[in-house]
Amino acid sequence: MSDQYLAGLFDGEGSVTYSNKPTLRKGKRRAYAYWVIRLELSMTHEETIKAIHQMFDCGTVRPRPRAEPHHLPQWRWRCSTRDALHCARRLVPYSITKKQKLESIIKHYEIKDSRSI
Repeated sequence: MSDQYLAGLFDGEGSVTYSNKPTLRKGKRRAYAYWVIRLELSMTHEETIKAIHQMFDCGTVRPRPRAEPHHLPQWRWRCSTRDALHCARRLVPYSITKKQKLESIIKHYEIKDSRSI
């Protein structure tokens, strides 16, 4: 599988989560801003999901719970934080539909890394 194929598959079937939401953590009195940066792809063909996992060499592969008993079992590949950055950098040159969110992830870490220098 090539990066072009992965980007096309991800544009059609994948999901990019890039959000900053306040979250109340256990033992804390107030909510704090919490970044959620995640890439995931779900499908019924387990071999394809495992191949994606091998291609990116990061993330996790797990069965996804069935929404209804008559639905086929699904598998989900998911990665987050720096692993999502690594994957976004590979996908963004070939992505069309999800290009803007992938670029947001890359920009997020570029700004964060420039502050720590």
